[in-house]
Amino acid sequence: MSRIITFLSDFGERDWFVAAVKGEILKINNHSRIIDITHQVDSYDVKSAAFLVMSYFKNFPEGTVHLVVVDPGVGGDRLPVIVESHKYYFVGPDNGVFSYIYDNDSKVYEIRADGILSATFHGRDIFGPTAAKLSKGVSPDKLGRRIEKYIKFEFPELRFSGKEIFGEIMYIDKFGNLITNIPVNLRVEKFIFDRREIGIRESYGEAESNEVFGIKGSGGFYEISANQDSAKKILSARIGMDIYARLRDR
Repeated sequence: MSRIITFLSDFGERDWFVAAVKGEILKINNHSRIIDITHQVDSYDVKSAAFLVMSYFKNFPEGTVHLVVVDPGVGGDRLPVIVESHKYYFVGPDNGVFSYIYDNDSKVYEIRADGILSATFHGRDIFGPTAAKLSKGVSPDKLGRRIEKYIKFEFPELRFSGKEIFGEIMYIDKFGNLITNIPVNLRVEKFIFDRREIGIRESYGEAESNEVFGIKGSGGFYEISANQDSAKKILSARIGMDIYARLRDR
């Protein structure tokens, strides 16, 4: 047995960190298939990492091990954990990075760490080896003890006032698209961002060059985009900024 391992981090590509983690995985399971999600998460940005995990984990076969190392509290009080949820396994720090995949059936285990541990590189010393053991079919309860308390922050809540919806920017992708927390099943007529009205398009092909518009994103949330340009740059936007939309008349 050899389950797929995905790997998400804020390590970047300049240093040896990603390679070192993969090397430790291969020592334990040299048949591992390790798929890089990205290592370009902004340093220490746990909430963006949580959004990404929610966005991609179901694209993989059930049983996949999702290794996530965005760990600003490495060496501190936060626990190393395995999460069993939605028929997948997740390995990483208990700092909220798995907040959006928890449900009532999730099981969380504190990893039992063995050997000499660095105070600064638990990705190599704990998380990578744990992911490798899970990929070989080792049960989570053989690798740690079940816990009931863990860190979880709530998905940003929408607020409604008549036909207006108040939300926020959850994530900004490489193209400068602003991904909101407003689900695509709502009939949005337009967005208002910093007093600027932004219309809705059904596709990029409908928009003029450099036009800023709202569109239903592939991840299930409305996005604010710019045709062949960056909405982030044009609107001077950042993650966490408020945004509101007006619903269409039914």
